[in-house]
Amino acid sequence: MRRILIALICCLLLTMAASAASYVTDLQSTTTVSSDGTCRVTVTTVLQLEEDPGKLYFPLPAQARDVTLNGTITRASLSGGQRNVSLSGLIHGPGLYTFTVQYYLPDSVAEIDENLTLSIDLLSGFSYPVEKMTFSVMLPGAVSQDPRFTSSYLQQSVSEIITWSMENGILTGTVKERLQDRETLTLNLPVTEEMFPQSFAKRMALDYAVVGMGIGTLAVLVYWFVTMRCGPARRSRRTQPPAGITAGHLGMCLTDRGVDFTMMVVSWAQMGYLLLQPDDNGRVLLHKRMDMGNERSEFEVRYFKMLFGKRKIVDGTGYRYAQLCLRAKASRPERHSRFSAASGNSRLLRLLGVLVNLLAAISLATTFTADTVSLVLLCVLLIPLGAGSGWLLQAGLQMLHLRGKLNLWLGGSLTLVWFVVCILGGRWDLALWTLFLQVFTGLAAGYSGKRTVLGKQLLGEILGLRQYLRSISDAQLQQIVLHNPNYYYQLAPYALALGVDKTFARHWGGRRLPECSYLTTGMDGHMTAREWNRLLRDTVNALDALHKRLPLDRLLGR
Repeated sequence: MRRILIALICCLLLTMAASAASYVTDLQSTTTVSSDGTCRVTVTTVLQLEEDPGKLYFPLPAQARDVTLNGTITRASLSGGQRNVSLSGLIHGPGLYTFTVQYYLPDSVAEIDENLTLSIDLLSGFSYPVEKMTFSVMLPGAVSQDPRFTSSYLQQSVSEIITWSMENGILTGTVKERLQDRETLTLNLPVTEEMFPQSFAKRMALDYAVVGMGIGTLAVLVYWFVTMRCGPARRSRRTQPPAGITAGHLGMCLTDRGVDFTMMVVSWAQMGYLLLQPDDNGRVLLHKRMDMGNERSEFEVRYFKMLFGKRKIVDGTGYRYAQLCLRAKASRPERHSRFSAASGNSRLLRLLGVLVNLLAAISLATTFTADTVSLVLLCVLLIPLGAGSGWLLQAGLQMLHLRGKLNLWLGGSLTLVWFVVCILGGRWDLALWTLFLQVFTGLAAGYSGKRTVLGKQLLGEILGLRQYLRSISDAQLQQIVLHNPNYYYQLAPYALALGVDKTFARHWGGRRLPECSYLTTGMDGHMTAREWNRLLRDTVNALDALHKRLPLDRLLGR
């Protein structure tokens, strides 16, 4: 038994000896320091391996950038406060290996104990002991003070095993004794501001992207405060829409959007100017019932004539109708009556908000990678995500009280992805900063603007009508229906335009409605409000289908 125990101990000692036989026979570090505090470092290492180590990494300082291995650009992963270069592709079992790692340090000059100090990590904790190490540091000028060396194991006493000399601004040194595995070695050299004037200027500034974000945020707030700030609108509860306003004009009065042509056409039908007739082929035919005179606005009369011309029937799902939708969407008739001439441009405000997200994407990219090529590629991915999420979220918030929530869902989804990416990069500050700014910008662009007395009145009346349509009680409905059986059909286009049509229809419960005079179905019997609302939605979606697809078709050349 005793002999067996001795044999096991001997085997263990032999194994330890074999493992310990792997070491770095020679390590040479050359650093060139520029007057702006940047450093170009070259490390040549000769490694003797007695066994296959499996995965092997060469550690570098965490701020290392543009890393190359044997002259080839390589990816250096960030882990444990270090950047690790994989050597697995070079190692093929036991043997003697030589490899050269080059990298760039963006700024190695900092204030330490109130002294300007050049700090360089000469060795960052390689897995194997170092038998021999030499280093040289080429400075932009001569220094008068002595360098200080520190390590993880020997601390300050590591200076006792280092011989060094300084001549013509070149510091050279040799480590006289063997360094243990995972040992670190840091050089700290007191320098003057005259030697590093550019670095001093850099230290006085913050991250350029973050500074730009601050300036952009300030620009958003100042532009809103000076040109778009408006007092809150007083909601006035209404049971009828404002006089002279069609369902297509609600968005224009509410958030300074263009005219919703489809909802304006539905309102014309409700007023008796035309008849909507959906068919089984997905088309919606518009039958003109009477001409439009000066009882409606000049804008409505002009578009009514452009819609029908000399025809009595028009295909609402055709190309001409889609063109009119796009043309009306770009129009804001009689804007001067709702907004003063000094009111700012909501699109400019939104662009300023998106610019902040763009700069945040650049700042976030620097968190994930330090390599210039990788940084550019990451910016190409993050900039569209940051800018796109901001723009779509703003557009969605402008539709908060209107129909069509696609941009809000898309913007919310992209913003969630952007939020997750920021958190993965450890940048909660960017995530919260951009979220709050885009929410503010979207709401400010939609509901601000220096409004006239009429503009404020319309805003309050529309919001009051929307609130009424959402909260109408059964007792109120019973009283209204006794005097006006067609009340639902009169208000349904406005409820749909304001995005509360489902809620408004739900309040009517199972009541059967009379026949609708402006939307024919070809179906016998009376519908409930929910059934008719689905029909109205399907009709409106069919009218909108082509014009929503038309810009993309033009872009793709279809």
